[in-house]
Amino acid sequence: MLDILFGFFFDFLFFLPFLMQRKKETRQEWSAIVEEKKPRTRHFLSKYAYTVVFRMDDDTRKKLRMGKDAYDLYREGKRYIKTAGTYLPDLSSAG
Repeated sequence: MLDILFGFFFDFLFFLPFLMQRKKETRQEWSAIVEEKKPRTRHFLSKYAYTVVFRMDDDTRKKLRMGKDAYDLYREGKRYIKTAGTYLPDLSSAG
């Protein structure tokens, strides 16, 4: 029983930074152009097997992982605006 609790605790500590990063990214607002779209290989267990690379206005890059349904909706060269409270940029803001 104690082994199970320690295992759960250490698993939680392992995944905590990833959860905190996702929460931080959800709070951000930015505008960017889709620079590159690429499917990730060898991630057969991952639900988020696709990556879209955005070039932000301050010339930094932001990579967002997503599922195939969202991946297909983003177009290279289009500008998208991400609002606070969402993980992915708004598709209707494409311009």
